[in-house]
Amino acid sequence: MAAPNDTMLALVLSKDGRLPEGEALGSAIRRHLPQAQTPEKDVPGDTSVFLVDGAIAAIGGVTEPAPIAKDDPCVAYAWHWQDVWPAIEGHAGHVVVAATGGADAKARARLLGRAVAAVIEATPSACAVHFAGSDALWPAALVAEAVSKSGDEPPVPFCVAVALGRDPEGGVSAITKGLNAFGLMEIETRGYRDDPRELNGFLIDLAAFLIESGDVLGDGDTIGPDADTKIVVRREASVVAPGQNVYRLYFPTQGHA
Repeated sequence: MAAPNDTMLALVLSKDGRLPEGEALGSAIRRHLPQAQTPEKDVPGDTSVFLVDGAIAAIGGVTEPAPIAKDDPCVAYAWHWQDVWPAIEGHAGHVVVAATGGADAKARARLLGRAVAAVIEATPSACAVHFAGSDALWPAALVAEAVSKSGDEPPVPFCVAVALGRDPEGGVSAITKGLNAFGLMEIETRGYRDDPRELNGFLIDLAAFLIESGDVLGDGDTIGPDADTKIVVRREASVVAPGQNVYRLYFPTQGHA
């Protein structure tokens, strides 16, 4: 079983390189994190630090592009955002957002999402957000909107990504990335032959369930969207990512998944 990461990271990309100024960022932080406090001691450098319910959010601007290339997986496999490279190409700066400590990984994820939303509000040219744990890129406006609607829930669709690929036999393989940060195994399946978008949605929903409930799926358990669907769960070595153990899903109508 994986141990949850103590720190979660995200990068907010700034198209024109302009970074959030102190007062604008402070006002946005107060709106998105009204319980945030500043530490008694100053932090060296230009990093802004806030204390929230025993956790720490650190925000620092960088006047250089984020280290993301066109052939990186976060760009090449961003099937949910087909125009991702034109949207971020030539961006001139980025803001590093980190959340560490707190009660648990869910609390850190909530803090990260709200801190990112604050940075987006204070950065008019914010064009995208890269979530390190899931290695996923998302439009900045979409992230801000989704986080504002998430309430007390962690922003699972951003913290967990689904990598989809074609099997040699013509089906679809999938594996999540990001559940390790919550102390959970990733979810994997192969040979899926229905709409990949439905598979993506199902895996994200299952990831959210595991994040909320913990490691509750035993080897041989069955799950499904309804009482008639029996998807078998096996705790097995990954085929897609050798060296990892995963929750491997076997869909009843898909053959050997």
